[in-house]
Amino acid sequence: MQDLLGKTAVVTGAAAGIGKAMAAAFAREGMNLVLADLDREKLDRAAAELSAAGVGALAVPTDVTQPEQVEELARKAYDRFGSVELLCNNAGVLGPILPSWQQPIENWRWVFDINVLGVVHGIHAFVPRMLAQGTQAYVLNTGSIAGFINGPFFAPYNASKHAVVSLSECLHHELRAVGCRIQVGVLCPGWVNTGLAQLEQKLPAELAGVNAAQAQSDIVAQREKNVRQMVADSISPDEIAAIVLAAVREGRFYIFPHQERKADIEARLHEVLAEAQPSFPPKKPV
Repeated sequence: MQDLLGKTAVVTGAAAGIGKAMAAAFAREGMNLVLADLDREKLDRAAAELSAAGVGALAVPTDVTQPEQVEELARKAYDRFGSVELLCNNAGVLGPILPSWQQPIENWRWVFDINVLGVVHGIHAFVPRMLAQGTQAYVLNTGSIAGFINGPFFAPYNASKHAVVSLSECLHHELRAVGCRIQVGVLCPGWVNTGLAQLEQKLPAELAGVNAAQAQSDIVAQREKNVRQMVADSISPDEIAAIVLAAVREGRFYIFPHQERKADIEARLHEVLAEAQPSFPPKKPV
């Protein structure tokens, strides 16, 4: 999708991090923007910044776990701009860093409701409208390198991102089967310097109590410290946004900002095909 000028992009999780950076990159290309996020204050601030730069930016506070709110997001986007050419199902959370058996069921539901059903709700609300408008369009789902490789203590997140990759591939095949002009992409970064790892800020109040006992563990605290350090040492959201912009123009499906992690994916696939015990990091047989 080469010509973005005057087109409309919808971005969930747009108040910060990758979502905010993508919105800014799209704005520089002359796109109209519809920004969605649960954090109303940060969302309004992001929209005001873009509007001050002369961009048509509509802020729609949205909880992507609620299908009726995502449907309202779609309605407002089409009412304001008439069409949507780029949908970024980007909202996501990491979740507590715990062994699978210590992850309360509430954690699993929270992560899957946002990371997986948030994407499903976006597809349900927007793809029928995009099909009806009959123009070239692009659906970008934010996955992760964790959608291809696995490690300890992130089971809900990893499982959710595997689901996003699978869902994106299915959507690609389905749209090809009906012969439409909508392309699909799945963004699969490694660590990015965002607020994703600020666990105490991300957890909703109703989950804070559920996770309180584990949070007091020195082992858990050290794991969280390690993750924060990896995040702090990682690439910026602006770098991700530039890669996404190029991928949208090229109509790419798989988007791997961390090219070096492809070796880990290849090693894992070797283990799978060899029916070997999984290793972490994956080790390609010599």
